Amino acid sequence: MSEETEVLTVEGLAKLLGRTEASIREGIRRGVPWLPKSFKMGNRHCWLKEDVRKFLREFRDGEHQKPKTGRKRKAPPSLRVA
Repeated sequence: MSEETEVLTVEGLAKLLGRTEASIREGIRRGVPWLPKSFKMGNRHCWLKEDVRKFLREFRDGEHQKPKTGRKRKAPPSLRVA
């Protein structure tokens, strides 16, 4: 009988996201945007399951996309029909 924990470690997050532990650790090191914000307990990186689920819902809904820079594009010119 395994207890369901509310705190995820690198191993648990890797399983939840379908990634390897190495990619999670590398993502933490580089500060990638596809990882939710973590906190440290002792020397371990941890995530709250509730925070991870919220992060994934926001990511799915496009809230983590950076705004596009530059001018808005104009519609291309079209040929006039006589």
